[in-house]
Amino acid sequence: MAAKSAKASLSHEERTVEEPRNEGLHPVILNKITRVNDRIQLYKLLSKNRTNIEFLAGQWVDLHVPGVEKAGGFTIASSPRDGIADSHGSREPFVELAVQKSPENPAAAWLWQPDDQILGTELKIRIGGSFVWPPKNVDRRSISRVVLIAGGVGINPLISMLQDIQQEDSDLSPLEVEFLYSTKLPTNSASDNEVLFLQRLLDWARSWNFESGSRSKGRLDLFFTGTWDGSSLTPETTLTQKFRGPRPPHTHGNSGADVEPRVSAQVGRIDEAALRKSLGDERGRSSSVFYVCGPPDMTDGIVDWLQQQDGISPAQVMCEKWW
Repeated sequence: MAAKSAKASLSHEERTVEEPRNEGLHPVILNKITRVNDRIQLYKLLSKNRTNIEFLAGQWVDLHVPGVEKAGGFTIASSPRDGIADSHGSREPFVELAVQKSPENPAAAWLWQPDDQILGTELKIRIGGSFVWPPKNVDRRSISRVVLIAGGVGINPLISMLQDIQQEDSDLSPLEVEFLYSTKLPTNSASDNEVLFLQRLLDWARSWNFESGSRSKGRLDLFFTGTWDGSSLTPETTLTQKFRGPRPPHTHGNSGADVEPRVSAQVGRIDEAALRKSLGDERGRSSSVFYVCGPPDMTDGIVDWLQQQDGISPAQVMCEKWW
């Protein structure tokens, strides 16, 4: 615990000194701020002069803001394709950041100033990080399943990965994606849009086409661990229905069983039963990869458990912790 506390007290640049980084700084313009809830905002940073911002899904930025000596570290939540101008010049390259209100973090505190005081400001970013999709030194064509496990704002790199997977070239085989997302709700009456990236996840999970006798290509499991304001959560059945939306068409295989609903929700943390379900069939585990990002204790516990399971090698499990 002492070692973790010591690391948590370091600045972003000190904690990540051994991580790969681009050499140069890229100028960007703070173009848009979107309030998610009272604790989280989205920031759209447009590339100055429309030059491309090249990065891999899962990477972060060193963010340099005016008047703050040390860079802040924030994970990119947008797709790598968003950083590239289109051939017609109609889309300006950008990166999107989701930043939690943190008065003790100077760069985050600067971003949480009134919008009219900071919109249009030129900032500078440097891309870095090794927690990326596709995984390094692995042939993408050898992967058939991806399991993404997020806790709280640990969803940021994983939502970038999910979007990148959705936009993959058609010559690559489709992936089966399992997404486990554990988070608190602002209140027990929170809407989809008040939970970071929940609407994007729901749209993704509901978009898959169901074919007779086949399993869905995507599944989303939600775990609501409480509320920020202390209000009681609605009963699990009600909560599940609230976030699931319309059920898929009834589809029967040889057993006559319905295909599982593509979205589930429950009150509580990601437990062993949920993790075991995410492993899938043992015969397919060798072609699976697992990404875990969340608070240190959660990340350590899940990574340790995954690496001990039959058919899973440590190299198949990747993680990142934010302090």
